[in-house]
Amino acid sequence: MTLDLKNFWNLDERDFYQNSNNQGADYYNSYSSFVKNSKTDQTLKNFKYSNPFSFIPSYGSTVNIAFVSDVNKYGNSYFLMEPRGLNRLIFSLDLNFENRSDDESDLIIKYINEREGALHFPFQTLERVGLSQQDAYKSLYSMKPYMVQDFTCSKISSSNNYVNNNSINLQFDNTLYSQLNSKQIIYSESLPSESKNIIEEYWNKGELDIQPSYSLDREEIYALKNIQLGSSRTFKEKNGINNKLVSIDLKFNAIKDDVLLKLLAFFISKQGFETFQFQLEKPEKRKLNFYCSEINHTFLYMDSHDLNVRINEVPVRRRFFHKP
Repeated sequence: MTLDLKNFWNLDERDFYQNSNNQGADYYNSYSSFVKNSKTDQTLKNFKYSNPFSFIPSYGSTVNIAFVSDVNKYGNSYFLMEPRGLNRLIFSLDLNFENRSDDESDLIIKYINEREGALHFPFQTLERVGLSQQDAYKSLYSMKPYMVQDFTCSKISSSNNYVNNNSINLQFDNTLYSQLNSKQIIYSESLPSESKNIIEEYWNKGELDIQPSYSLDREEIYALKNIQLGSSRTFKEKNGINNKLVSIDLKFNAIKDDVLLKLLAFFISKQGFETFQFQLEKPEKRKLNFYCSEINHTFLYMDSHDLNVRINEVPVRRRFFHKP
């Protein structure tokens, strides 16, 4: 059996993609055709969801991308990250809907309650039909720059602030992406050339060349052995040759759309496994190898974002034999 890495998708049919609404040569006539081809076609065909979730979240909403791995520890602080299967990528949205009227709040809550936490639904704010070919790629977004639209909702909470003013918080989850198609979280062939070039450049970089914001929090913990003989006091000694590894919280504050896209391409491509180089500035200026297992993104307002990642030093570089 041979895996085609360009067409490794979840092709289960979805109730929200009705073939009867997607007929004709200029449409993706089935959900499987849409999933396989919508990200690889330079000319995006028409497609229509049945009753998508189309409410616009408020600024302050967040995205979390986590790569689930098991850590096997060895001596001298060596360790190996073992990806927990192919579908080890968890994509989550924490969406806020602030200052919503009673009528809109009723519609949002009713929509989510009808899915009962288990039924999949599409999150799409712009329909493909009616968009020009130049802007067609925008119909693949849930929230720019994420081309992830198939979700379940795991949590809903709401507050009545005062008369006809409500706040709602929703947790959307997608666990359908894998290490074989993770690039399609932010990439499709129908994107403008400028965006595709940014993604391609930073997808293949081996060194992080974008400096984070201040303050830069650095944590270095010594690996020590504690030895106690009988009732004697405890002795401490160095534990192996890699006895001090660095962890850093990188904060990229108020960054613009293009910088966000560069950073997302860079960190998603590593998938919490592949290492990259990052140069620490003074004090103790040096270049080290790190990995990143989680990304947190906050939408501040239009063309302004915060991105937070925690990176951890590794003693030995790790590279993919084949990067999709």
